[in-house]
Order: sequence, then C-alpha cells, then structure tokens
Amino acid sequence: MKKLILIICFFLISFSVSYSLSNSYKQGFDILLVGNSPRMSGKGEAVSAISGDATILWYNPASAQISRYSNFCFSHNSYIFDNKIENASLIIRKGNKSYGLGIVFLNYGKIDRTDESGLIIGEYHPIDIVIACNYARRISPYLSFGTNLKILSEKIDSESSYGFGIDLGIVNDSFLKGLNFAFVVQNIGFSTKMKNEKIDFPLTYKIGTCYELNISNQSKLSISSDLIKYEYEDIKLNLGLEYAFAGVIYTRLGYKINYDEEDFSTGFGTKLNQYKFDYSFTPFHDDLGNVHRFSISYDF
Repeated sequence: MKKLILIICFFLISFSVSYSLSNSYKQGFDILLVGNSPRMSGKGEAVSAISGDATILWYNPASAQISRYSNFCFSHNSYIFDNKIENASLIIRKGNKSYGLGIVFLNYGKIDRTDESGLIIGEYHPIDIVIACNYARRISPYLSFGTNLKILSEKIDSESSYGFGIDLGIVNDSFLKGLNFAFVVQNIGFSTKMKNEKIDFPLTYKIGTCYELNISNQSKLSISSDLIKYEYEDIKLNLGLEYAFAGVIYTRLGYKINYDEEDFSTGFGTKLNQYKFDYSFTPFHDDLGNVHRFSISYDF
C-alpha cells in the first residue's frame, strides 16, 4: 500500500512539473508521436496494457515487466512523405525487475534549400534521434511500475535542439485473469531553443485496458483499448484486436477514433522458435500515402 501511495504521489508531482514546463504552444519532436512497432500499430496502438516485444517500452515503460521474455527487436517504418524511421530496442528481464534500452532514428530525406527568391541553392537532411533507458519493477503481485529516461536531438538545416524527457507508467494485473489496466504519462521534459523559440514536447496521457480470452487450446483473442489525451488536442480512442493461433500465427486489426489523417490499420505476425516477424499496414487520408512497418525480434 505504501508503494502504491508513493507512485500516486510521483504521478501527481509529474503533472505539476509537466504543467510548469508546458507554457507555450510551440511543439516539436514529432517523432515522439509516431508508432514504431508493426505489432502495436497493427492493433491501432491500443497497447498500454499489453505485453509485447522490446518496442513495448515506447508505449508504456511498465509493460516491459509483464512481458514474458527478454527480447531484442529491430523495426523499419516507411512513413508518409518518404520519411524513414529505424528502431532498435532491447529489454532484459531479471525476476521482478527489467531493464531496457532503445534508439529511434528518423530521416526526413532530402529537402531543398532555397534563397529569398525561391531559387534552389542546395539541400539539407533533417533528422531526429531519441535514446531511451528503461527500468521497470513489479512492486506487488498485481502491480508493475516503469519509467523511461530519454535524450532527444532534432536537427533542421543548421539549427538544432536537444532535450531530456521522462515517461512514467503502471500496469495492474487485475483480480480477473487476463484483464489488465494501465496508466501512462509520456514526454515530460524540456529542450533547448531552436531559432530562439522554446520547443515543447507532445505531452501525452493514456488510460489502457486489455482482456485476453482463451477461445480454445490452440487460439487466443486479445481485445484492447487506449483512451489518449495529447496536450492541446481532443481526447482520442484507440481500439485493437489480435487473434493468435497455436502461438505461431497472429492477425491484427486496429481502429483509431478522432484522428484527422488515419483510422484503420491491420497486420500479421509469425513466430519460428525464438524469432518473430511482424508487419503492419496503415492507410492515411488525403493522398498522404500508406505506411508499412516491418520488424524482426528475438526472445531469449
């Protein structure tokens, strides 16, 4: 009980700190809002309360502790506007503790540099990099807590900004078998100015649920949802389904409500011994194109 009270106090302090650090509407580091994992994206990113591969640490730092195995995962994201995102993540389970490390690299591609008359005089290559160190711990038989410490870099032409951020999360394995609840606060932090402008992180709050149902000895169905509040935006809802057959074949569906440019997503995965391959497909509206994500991971 004392541990739970301490965690609640920690979250309350984080709210007050995040409010004091977010006093302008200039927002950057959009890489923090882009999903990297095909498994998570295939389920509509309704994943705050689920276990998963190592990329789960980017969605809820506490979920690394409820994952069954240590895991390494590499993923590639062919995003809109020909942006390319690479992610490498690692979680190591140690009993009631787990440790993780992740890096995300966003390459915006080539952008023409022009003078005042619009004449092309060169080119530049904007990039974003995020490095996260994860720690998660089971503090009771039904409650896990986790945190990410993140270092960020954003470079646009000759201008750069650097930042430091924190994510906080909890997962509750409820009294009902297969039912999880989660609460997450992400992107609390600060950054240096870019062109003398203060850059805010996209502060995010999540409440998630997941229920895993055994349909038969060979198949399982996972139903999940995330209620999400991005600062300065309306509340959004993510919904996800995953059907698993024999622990080898996985199919996924996701749907996002109250988003401007996306809603439906789907994906599949397969497992061979300790190796997993996952793919997801997300169509964007207004001719923005389609997003393809791939990953390969290894349990150990």
